[in-house]
Amino acid sequence: MKYFPLIFSPFASQLGSAIYILGLNWLLVQATGNTKLLGLIEGLGGFAFLLGDFLVGILVDQCNRKKVLVWTDVFATVVCLLGSIFINNGKPQIWLLIVITSVLNLMLAINYPAAKAIIPEVIEKDYLQRFNAISNTFFNMANIIAPIIGGALLAIKSITFSEFLIANALSYLVAFFMNLLIPYKYSAPLRKKESIISSTIIGFNYVRHHPNLLTYMLAMGIFNFNYAGFSLTTPYIANHFFAGNSASYSMFLVISAIGGLLGGVWLMLQKSKIKPEVIYIEQILYGCVLILCGCFFSIITWMIIAFIYGIFQARFFGSIITFIQDETNGAFLGRVFGLTFLFFDGIQPIGSFIYGFFISTWQQETYIILGLCLLIFFVALLYKKAKFKI
Repeated sequence: MKYFPLIFSPFASQLGSAIYILGLNWLLVQATGNTKLLGLIEGLGGFAFLLGDFLVGILVDQCNRKKVLVWTDVFATVVCLLGSIFINNGKPQIWLLIVITSVLNLMLAINYPAAKAIIPEVIEKDYLQRFNAISNTFFNMANIIAPIIGGALLAIKSITFSEFLIANALSYLVAFFMNLLIPYKYSAPLRKKESIISSTIIGFNYVRHHPNLLTYMLAMGIFNFNYAGFSLTTPYIANHFFAGNSASYSMFLVISAIGGLLGGVWLMLQKSKIKPEVIYIEQILYGCVLILCGCFFSIITWMIIAFIYGIFQARFFGSIITFIQDETNGAFLGRVFGLTFLFFDGIQPIGSFIYGFFISTWQQETYIILGLCLLIFFVALLYKKAKFKI
């Protein structure tokens, strides 16, 4: 298949990353009994996303996008292998965990927009929504397989954090070979080279004159703020409400990924072009689900939270990326994605710090707060779109 590498490269890297994050989340929460340290590591590591987002405009719009993908996979592989050698498995060095997480986040911040920017150059415009849906479906398949593999690893009493790092390194190595096979021909841009600052300013001016892009950026920021709390709440709930059993944590992630797979298939089979309003309404509905399930919390409602989250997050990301690709001139895609993810990633550390310190107090009621945030912000976004008809 001609587009096989462009689909399976993100699948491979996500598989390893999901296993790594699963190991990091579970082992730290189990060791400390709370999410404060995890929130600190993910919050500080999240700032690396901001640096990557500043670099994206220059790297993706002025360099060979295929080479950007290849080299970010190389650096990610090396840092995972070095981390597996130097990590103290008995008492992991916090500074080293921050460094590893930061470097991986930096590589992801560059790799992901590069992958999305290269798609319109390889895929015909009429097939963008379908291709993004297929790509997102396979991406979510990695999230199904990862908890199964991670759960099996966690069940092994002798497992160390080094093994999780090695698994991640192998996944990036597979992604590296996949990216080498992408059918992409590079054409050097005719304009002169830009600095990081001028590239960011040009991208900002472009977005400023496209109100729809501003709305999509805002929607992604709202989503990621809440996702930061969602991802931290999951291992805490598993550890404190369900006997500290790693199987319940793995099951939550598997159910979520299955929902993501179904959401991707739903989007893939959808013949009509999806509208932004539909995506916003789905997030509002999920906010209501979180509030309801948080009020009547049990293992069943917890799995419902996971399943419906998986469906709507797959449709959200599969659609919002297509909206941005459709709205943006190809020459500006790197800078637009850089700014979009600058806002998207800039929200994540704030969410990690806030939720990291309060989840142990809010406990299962965190889901109610997450639901209220989604409800309020996406209703406002829907109202804004209806009022100004953007």
